[in-house]
This record gives sequence, C-alpha cells and structure tokens, in this order.
Amino acid sequence: MAVCTVCGNPTTKQCGKCSNAWYCRTVCQRSDWKNHKKVCNYPFEIKESEGKGLGLFATRNLHVGDLVVREDPILYFKCGGQALLKSSQLFKEAYEKLERSKKNKITALAGGDLDATLSNLAMNFCLDSSSENEEWRQALRIYYRNSIAVDKAVDESSALYITISRINHSCSPNVQWSYMEDKRTRKEVRVIRNIRKGEELLADYITDRESFLLASQRKEILKIGWNFDCCCSLCSIDHVENDALRQGIQILHDVIPFFGRRQDVEGAANAALQKCKLLEKCEDLKSDLPMAYLELYETLIMLDMHKRFFKIDDALIERVADSREEYREKAYEQCKKEKLVSEKLMYNTKITRLARMGGSNKLIL
Repeated sequence: MAVCTVCGNPTTKQCGKCSNAWYCRTVCQRSDWKNHKKVCNYPFEIKESEGKGLGLFATRNLHVGDLVVREDPILYFKCGGQALLKSSQLFKEAYEKLERSKKNKITALAGGDLDATLSNLAMNFCLDSSSENEEWRQALRIYYRNSIAVDKAVDESSALYITISRINHSCSPNVQWSYMEDKRTRKEVRVIRNIRKGEELLADYITDRESFLLASQRKEILKIGWNFDCCCSLCSIDHVENDALRQGIQILHDVIPFFGRRQDVEGAANAALQKCKLLEKCEDLKSDLPMAYLELYETLIMLDMHKRFFKIDDALIERVADSREEYREKAYEQCKKEKLVSEKLMYNTKITRLARMGGSNKLIL
C-alpha cells in the first residue's frame, strides 16, 4: 500500500488531478500543495506496472521532444552510490537532516530490501545487515539502487530524484533524461520516441554510449546493478537478429579509431558509413544516431583533406561527396527535435571543433 506523501500513513487516496501523489487526509494535501503544484500538470500518472511495482504512464499522446518532467534532486552527493556504501556515515548525516515528508518520499521507493546482491556489498563495505531495519540504512539501499549520475563527463557526483526514480527500465526506451544547462543537478526527461496515451514511459538504465551490448550482457548488468531480470520488449522476444545488428555495430564502432590511428581515412569513412546504416535499422538505438552521423561527417572532412595528398578511391569520393552535409544536417535535426541538453552540448562541442577543419559551424541555439 502507498503511504501519505506528508505524514507517511498508509493510504489509497491520490491527487484527483494527476494521481502522482498520495495523501491520507485533506490537511496533508493542502500542506503539500506548494511542492506538488510544480509537477501536477505533467503528462503522466503513477500507477501499478505489471511485475515492476509502480511506473509512469502517459495521460495523453506524447511526441519526440516533449517534456515529461523536470526535477531537482532530493539528495545529492559528490560521489556515487557505491562510494556511499563505503562512507555510509556521510549518507546518514545527510538523510537525518531531511524533513519527515522528504524521508517518506524516499522510503516509498523500491530498492530498500536487503536482497542477496546487496548483502554481498553490505559485507564488503561494512553495511551492518544486523541493523537493516534502521530507516537510514533502508534509505541508503534505496539510494544505491535509484540514484543517477549527474554528469559522468565531469565527475562521479550522483543524485536521487523521486519522480524520475519511478521510471522503469527498457532496453528499447521511449524517454531519456538529461541534465539542465543552467543547473547540472537538475534533470529533465524528454520523449525520444512517440508515445501513445496509456503507454508506459520507459528509460534505459544502462547509459554506456560506447558499448552496444547483447541481450545476455544487458541482463547480467541489470541483475548485478538493479537486481531484476529484464523482461522488456526487446529481451522477451527472439533477440538473435537484434544481437547480430548490435554485434556488427560494435565491431564497426571499434575499428573506426583503429583506421584513424593508421591514417587510413578511407577505411574509417567506409566503417562510419556502414555503422550509420546499421544504426538506422536498429529502432532501439536511434538515440545513438546523431553522434554516429557526426563521426561520419568528421571522417568525410578528413577524406576531403587527404585526397590532396593521397590516392583515394574515386568511387568512394563520388558516393559520399554530396552527402557530407546531409549527415551533419541529420544529426542537427535529431538533436534539435529531441531537445536533450546533453545531446545539444555534445553536438555543439563537436561541430565547433570540426568547423576549424573546414566543416559547418551551424550550432543548436
């Protein structure tokens, strides 16, 4: 049973407008309105998701780039959840300073059980399992399971977001979160594939953009990191074809820098082109396309520079010469449409560098 957002009492009553908050009585609902009104109009409701606990479901049709939620963290640390298990006192001090209503929101999240996976971590990092009923220890386990990296490119900081933590996983996601440009600890979630009313909002918990993992590899990571067996649409069907696509993309992804180190620009351009073609066939990896297009764009710029000094296959040059700007434009359009700050900044950083090599300087503003 859900608990009241304010006082923690068991309740079955939800906000009548959005169904995203629980209250046991009117006085609790009124006292929380100042905080709740910020999220009351978001396009989702929180309800049971079969086999997953609670989840977020669209209350209207959503399109690529639509904002789902924008949220500040309830807890923030300059380290990850793993490091906090080693320095649990740091977490305890921060948690004990929270007001009761915020503690209730944290303990209402999944992940507080002392499961087998976490028991091993508990022994390794001296998290005393004999005191597992202490509330702050339960909250630490929840933080470990639900916290999100703030910006991996900068440091190891992590944070806990109450609403975003309700988003369940899928290896074929329809939403993606990103930090905000003006405040890195603030996250926003946007739609990356069109969503129908009533459909569950799903994100990919595995955020490694350099690895195109096979189903068995993803399942292992999810079991170790979040202690569940993935049964998403991609993993519950015959995934042999998808695995083959991913394997091919990974091979091409790895050989592009290999060709680059050997000054084989022709080989790098061919591999980058084939990688883009495979990604276009893989619906669940469409969010990787903008950076792949820019990678191809860069190799084509290099190809154009090298043809002055080296013999390059004329057929290749003819095939790609007219399409160089087309790939850059594809990356531009997708990043602009999805409206993810992290993607926009990556695009602008790469375009700024490539402009110095003779490429376009068209930025996303």
